Amino acid sequence: MRRFSIAIPLLVVMLVSLVVVGRSSLTTLAQEATPTGAVGTLLPPDAQVAGLSLAEWSARSWQWIFSFPEEVNPFSDETGARCGYGQAGPVFFLAGAERSAERACIVPSGVHVLVPLLGSECSTVEPPPFFGRDEAELRRCATEAVAMAETTQDMTTMQLSVDGQSVDDLSAYRTNTPRFPLWLPEDNLLGSSQRVADSVADGYLVLLSPLAEGEHVVAITIPGPETVTITYRLTVVSGAYATPSASPEASPTG
Repeated sequence: MRRFSIAIPLLVVMLVSLVVVGRSSLTTLAQEATPTGAVGTLLPPDAQVAGLSLAEWSARSWQWIFSFPEEVNPFSDETGARCGYGQAGPVFFLAGAERSAERACIVPSGVHVLVPLLGSECSTVEPPPFFGRDEAELRRCATEAVAMAETTQDMTTMQLSVDGQSVDDLSAYRTNTPRFPLWLPEDNLLGSSQRVADSVADGYLVLLSPLAEGEHVVAITIPGPETVTITYRLTVVSGAYATPSASPEASPTG
């Protein structure tokens, strides 16, 4: 794969680790104001969950998606059957997709939900133009990839709705991650023979506060030569994240 954002391919690169967030201090590019008309479940861009910022949770979401072999990766899941793979902790990660998809997922009550929109990452194991030798190069690479997408796509048409309520100003939710480590399995999305890498990501994503038990719909629309729409039908239930068989043995659980 080559650079994919969390909701649509930006060029494809998204395989970063899912545990300890990078070593550098966090630089967030998100605006301070909460978008007008945002749904009540949407956290402001400067909010923290469990002491971590939006940028740090972004890093962990990239780590999560890259921790799985391509064959069982939630990114390529067409139905939502892999939603529970590797999920743990106070934030439940939704995956992006290269093409339009509709997924049904079981989400435990009491957890926040991370919704990826559009983004890109660069690492120390990918070929140019997504390669960087150090944090400065990785940061510039990721930022330029998103900027390039913005010049070719009308980002004002990017849409997110939760239970039918639209978010008006998604530009406030662009964030730049700290540098973070990637642990890559065999047959990983990046096609890398190396198992450890450093990465930096840039892009748009939001965090939702815990949803009430019951049915919810999260819909994402990303502009491009071919518009991508991802619809998540979430069923929030009390209890554990998943049964022991929910995650493939070959993939780490984060």
